[in-house]
Amino acid sequence: MIGAVLGLSAAALIGLSDLFGRRITPRSSPITTALTLQLFAALAVLGTLVLWPGQIRGSAIVLGVISGLGFATGLCCYYLGLNRASSAVVAPVAAVFSVLIPFFWALTRRLDVSMLSSMGVFIALVGLMLAAKEAFGGRSIVVGLKWGLLSGVGYGVGQAVLLDVDSLAGPIAIAGQRVAAYFVMVPLALMAGAQTFPPSGTRAKGVLAGVCAGAASVALFQGLRFDPLATVTAVAIFPIFTVAVGSAVYRDVVTKWQCVGILFAVVGTIAVVAG
Repeated sequence: MIGAVLGLSAAALIGLSDLFGRRITPRSSPITTALTLQLFAALAVLGTLVLWPGQIRGSAIVLGVISGLGFATGLCCYYLGLNRASSAVVAPVAAVFSVLIPFFWALTRRLDVSMLSSMGVFIALVGLMLAAKEAFGGRSIVVGLKWGLLSGVGYGVGQAVLLDVDSLAGPIAIAGQRVAAYFVMVPLALMAGAQTFPPSGTRAKGVLAGVCAGAASVALFQGLRFDPLATVTAVAIFPIFTVAVGSAVYRDVVTKWQCVGILFAVVGTIAVVAG
């Protein structure tokens, strides 16, 4: 239960990060938005080391860096997708792979997975695929599918390797994740000719987006300590929050299939928690 609660908290924080982060893109670029988010997320997580220092272990730092590479890929592709297609397409597609990869990673690590939990993951994935049903028709929606897929693979790998981090060294891994992601994205931004800092008038939004993203990372790792499967499945329903933000604030179109799919995802998550 604790893992699911923390996973849901991380999902909600991702939605809040989206709320603030998407304010930056129209004034700059998706890469600038992603870089800004990583910068302030890294600073926020580094700040938590004062209260939650953990143990310094080389393996945790290495895994944190690998996770950071995955998250950098996931975040850049996610905002590039949002700039080209609806969040109602990009977010569910990204979520499918962000839960599928850690789930199979958990199976290879022989984590205890009950039949009910397995069924819950399957139901949640069916729901997320239903939510992305429109991704298989139309040019702009196919573009959303592509970027959502790349984003989901990045996030999935980034979350999966965290399952191998010792809980006592967790804070170091999370800090390494965000710092590595930021420094990987800086040269990408420079090569793309994008700004490396948000333009005037959007910086407060950048700080808020980054703090929410950093808090999501902390909540995610804390959840993995209690129940990895429930946590990654609960985090995967972040489309509920991002689609809600996209529909209410950014006028993204939401279809009946996306509503049905998200409902399935919620039911599946409940089954994982119950299992």
